[in-house]
Amino acid sequence: MFFKKKIKTSLVEFISALSNGQSSVLDILALKESSFKNESYDQILNNPSDIASGVVAVKTKFNINAFGIFDSILIKEHDNGDIKYILYTKTRDYSKIIETADTIHSILGESLYNPELHSSFTEKKKVLNLTQGAYQSLNDELVDVWVLDNITILLQYRIDPMFEFSLFVTKHLQKEINRAPRKNWTIAKYLKNDFSYIFSNSEESKIEVLSEDETIASVKYFYLLDSKELNVFDKLEIQQGGHQKDYSFKKPTHLTFTSSTDISLVNMVEVIENLIKIYGPDNGGHEELEIHELDILEDRRNWTGRSWDFNDVHGIYDLDNPNENMIYSVWINYDDIETGLTLTILSYHNLIEYFVSD
Repeated sequence: MFFKKKIKTSLVEFISALSNGQSSVLDILALKESSFKNESYDQILNNPSDIASGVVAVKTKFNINAFGIFDSILIKEHDNGDIKYILYTKTRDYSKIIETADTIHSILGESLYNPELHSSFTEKKKVLNLTQGAYQSLNDELVDVWVLDNITILLQYRIDPMFEFSLFVTKHLQKEINRAPRKNWTIAKYLKNDFSYIFSNSEESKIEVLSEDETIASVKYFYLLDSKELNVFDKLEIQQGGHQKDYSFKKPTHLTFTSSTDISLVNMVEVIENLIKIYGPDNGGHEELEIHELDILEDRRNWTGRSWDFNDVHGIYDLDNPNENMIYSVWINYDDIETGLTLTILSYHNLIEYFVSD
């Protein structure tokens, strides 16, 4: 007969500790890592989703009683340094599920969730239906997310496998930000269109952006490119302040590149890797694409991507340094709703003024 180890830390104490900046999950739970069982690498290989997300080690602990509902804990170590703690159980106990969700909401506030993919625990009728095995679509699966400094908390009640209730706490490795000046040229070296000439011609369409007093703050001009940028982008948006075009780009100007057709995974990866070769680690210290990111791009799901904000010596801009100014930015992301793979150059006028020789 197995006796469940009762974890004395309450859910309120646990979530409050995480909210207050404590990040040692096992210390908060008063558990020793040595009490967990190390699973074999063969078992990791048998889980394709773990391989895809870069899991390199798994530790398990069963027969526990955490917060009056969870009976098992997993620890998953990822190749990017992240550590994921998963408390889980199978349950149809509506009251306990709601109590857990409401407690977390009361401490952390409103959650993040994507209504196009999931439902929230605040939708009590859907929670009740799932505990009874009833749902109208896969979007009725319940997922709420809270993002703290270096911790992400996710609460989930699954449809497949049915009745699986889980609390995920992911501790993200704090990456060192490389602020050294970037010396591998700029993206301007690899753009082949004459944007001044294009801008001087009539646009396909335009949208006026109004300020609060109903005056024109800026205008977005849309063009089709005869020559693709980076071999994939054939649509260009030029956004410029005011309502008069400045072909010399002395006024604040932003460029956004998209494609009129779907871009293959191979070509998307090539574009992203070329940007990484030019600029190196981004604002968050991220560099090479990770396996799970390739899966996201292959599935054409929303991808936050890479972003580089530069100061006047072409190093990564330090928001906390009052002596620095942000000169220009380069963003690459995937918008699964409208634009697909999107390349944005914010403050293009500064890029050519500061870092492009005449």
